[in-house]
Amino acid sequence: MKPLNCVRSIEKPMALFAITGASLVTVLGASSPAGAAGLKPDESFGTEGIVFTENTNMSFTFRETHGKFQSALKLFQVGDDDSLTWIKDLFVEVQRSDNGEANGWLGTCGTTVLPGADGNCTESVTFQSNAEYTFGLVSDNGTVYSTNRLNGGSQQTLFGSFGSTAPDGTMFLNPFDFAEADPFGVEVAMGFDDRGNGNDRDFQDMTWTATAERQTSQEIPEPSLILGSIVALLGFAPLRRRR
Repeated sequence: MKPLNCVRSIEKPMALFAITGASLVTVLGASSPAGAAGLKPDESFGTEGIVFTENTNMSFTFRETHGKFQSALKLFQVGDDDSLTWIKDLFVEVQRSDNGEANGWLGTCGTTVLPGADGNCTESVTFQSNAEYTFGLVSDNGTVYSTNRLNGGSQQTLFGSFGSTAPDGTMFLNPFDFAEADPFGVEVAMGFDDRGNGNDRDFQDMTWTATAERQTSQEIPEPSLILGSIVALLGFAPLRRRR
């Protein structure tokens, strides 16, 4: 009979270890970053529209402008009938460029676009779940949008590129390759074309970057909380063995 008792004494700790291991996975799994996952099947960030199925925080950083027209990058919410509701001005030029035609009408943060209180040209917006949004570039030459159907079908925005790097007015040859991007976990380069200069399609009249992170209703445990949970679980195992 003694060998049988030895077998039982081994089986119990193994079972307890399995339970404890599963509990640890649960604790550690709860600490996974909420914004780590990419776009979901019903979501889009591109020329077909911008839609997230969860409340999502987006951050935008101005890069530069190369448009002759004084312009402003704005965010709009799109209604069911394609009606537009202004949400926020993201980056507004206070003059057409830093120094006239120099460097292809170059406009930079601090001169053409004024920085915020932190000294940076950055903005943040919370996108509501299942609502559609679009960027709009408003200038003396009219307004163009990042959503193709709002432009009568034409593409005016790049998702994943700053546009032409050649001299101002040089056409960007493959805009259709930059019709959609995934902003979760990476900075997405963005470029707008304002239809100016004979509709040169250089897509660098307004450039910026975009990143996204999902909101979460469940707080991510602090490292100390995770460590405390592990210690508690490990300490519980000897009590179970005594029983």
